[in-house]
Amino acid sequence: MNRKPTINKDFTSVEELQIRIKKLEQDVKVLNKLYFINDIYHDVSITESCKKLGITRVTGHNWLKQWNKGGYNALGRKSGSGGQSKITPKQKEELSKIITEQEIYNSKQVLKLIKEKFNVEYSIRQVERILKDLKFEYDKPYTIYSKIPEDTEESLKKKTPRNNS
Repeated sequence: MNRKPTINKDFTSVEELQIRIKKLEQDVKVLNKLYFINDIYHDVSITESCKKLGITRVTGHNWLKQWNKGGYNALGRKSGSGGQSKITPKQKEELSKIITEQEIYNSKQVLKLIKEKFNVEYSIRQVERILKDLKFEYDKPYTIYSKIPEDTEESLKKKTPRNNS
């Protein structure tokens, strides 16, 4: 019978652990870029180096372009290319519950809620991404025509030709 292992959680929180994992994943990406640059230094062709690293030639050329523009520092993550969320996974869970309980159907209302509850500012587009991540689906509202006469159905029946069969 398998027992659940015990783990000392005094060293770090789950959120901090996830941040460290993300950072190391990013470091591995930079390491792969450095392997590629090292190959180029040693006269390995771009095609051969790309095959070895399992990347496309376009990616290899992009990495080389980055290196030629700014060396090692240019190989890191670009600003604005994604990153750690401003709210934690636990806060996202809480947000999901609030949205469901309060029956919030509007991204702008969620934007306001995040600002009030977590003191974090997002763009409306980012809120839409968060909602998609939380499995909330966007649906267009039904159009309600304000200028439709009340007797529209009756009027339509009168104008529709009858079938004489």
